[in-house]
Amino acid sequence: MIEFGTDGWRGIISEDFTFNNVRLVSEGIANYVNSNREAGKGIVVGYDARFLSAKYAADCAAVLAGKGIKVWLADSILTTPALSWHVRDYAAAGGVMITASHNPGEYNGLKFKAAYGGSASPEIMVEIEKFVRPLEESGRTFPKPAMSPEVEYFSPRAAYLEHVKAMLDKKTLTGLKGKVIFDVMHGAAMGYPSELAKEYGLDMLELHSEYNPSFGGTNPEPIEKNLAALRQAMGEHQAYIGLATDGDGDRIGAMDADGRFINPHQIMALLIKYFVEKRGWTGGIALTVTVSELVKQVAGKYGLKLYETPVGFKYITTLMLNEDILLGGEESGGIGLKGYIPERDGIMLGYFLIEMVAAYGKTLGQLIDEMMGELGRFCYEREDIHLEMEKKDHLMKTLAGNPPRMLDGLEFLSNNLSDGCKLYLSDGWVMFRASGTEPIVRIYAEANDPGRLKEIINKAIRYANNA
Repeated sequence: MIEFGTDGWRGIISEDFTFNNVRLVSEGIANYVNSNREAGKGIVVGYDARFLSAKYAADCAAVLAGKGIKVWLADSILTTPALSWHVRDYAAAGGVMITASHNPGEYNGLKFKAAYGGSASPEIMVEIEKFVRPLEESGRTFPKPAMSPEVEYFSPRAAYLEHVKAMLDKKTLTGLKGKVIFDVMHGAAMGYPSELAKEYGLDMLELHSEYNPSFGGTNPEPIEKNLAALRQAMGEHQAYIGLATDGDGDRIGAMDADGRFINPHQIMALLIKYFVEKRGWTGGIALTVTVSELVKQVAGKYGLKLYETPVGFKYITTLMLNEDILLGGEESGGIGLKGYIPERDGIMLGYFLIEMVAAYGKTLGQLIDEMMGELGRFCYEREDIHLEMEKKDHLMKTLAGNPPRMLDGLEFLSNNLSDGCKLYLSDGWVMFRASGTEPIVRIYAEANDPGRLKEIINKAIRYANNA
């Protein structure tokens, strides 16, 4: 079955993610749009730098147009936030982005963006699934559609970059004197950071900016284990700050001048500090349940209202649409900001980090060290373990029905079952959360000491394997 996860549908190219299935899902989306009588508003279609993405996008556009829907199709690779902005700019009914985000090169996928320019709500995705499922169950095949002359092509980069520049402080950015390394990981952001750098006179080196659908054999996810090349370049060029975006340009990773990885939790904490202290911005902080206590401590320091959601940026999006949210973020590096579309944007966030270090005259590492000196140390880790589906389901049912009070010497004070099972200790927490589509259980943990963190993670892994 075609399964829609927290951010669309993904599958292995030629196995699950086939031309037939892309046409099937596109027809389901067309039927959804037509059921709401929004064909005239149109759909924006774009694609990332993955294998066959442009051809999948062309088929999607042809199917939509064949069902009487106005279609704008990108004439080149674009990032997901660039697509989302064009949905807003065209006042479209929605957008389809062909991308598998940070997944390995053998994957591709499809995201649906709502009219407000952000992740579709769970309610919207349920409605789309209602139109997709009967087509799937019918067993029909979907032959290659002819491209309609009514499909209108658009060039995405210039208009999107104008939106990003409107958020940034040019005077502060032009004051940065150090070298910047920006790793786009062979993803959809290729060329975007360098073009912005010219606007601000930045000394920037853009890494992995060549088209490579296999991503050079490295998953296009900006986490520490995938950023060896960025760390090496930082040392070779004595760079002041390092940045990285994922395969479709909506997530951010960062590295300090000394080669230290700055994780997404630390990025969120630093951005809150900067926006409050230097920009004078206000609003609430929306976080998924897997985010570090560090971010909550920073929000508390500035008296900002805190909201917690299940995992998935679509939940953050809903809050951003209905509440005064300064920053909304998730553990994986997706962060949205006030005054922008309710969407993650790795390029914009990277430039805000450049702006921040220029404003404070300190490196990311120096700022984090100061923050932890004031608020305490927070050590965070996530481990993904493989469990057969039956064993995975048994584990999660056990945790939901009878959350443990003790686990191999760990004493839990309380729990949170809103999304998986999160168990709180006096000096940290651990959380179990199952993948919705894969035989994987994700174990998250946090403590104030690396040794204690390793102990918690190891005990949680043993429990999961033996449950």
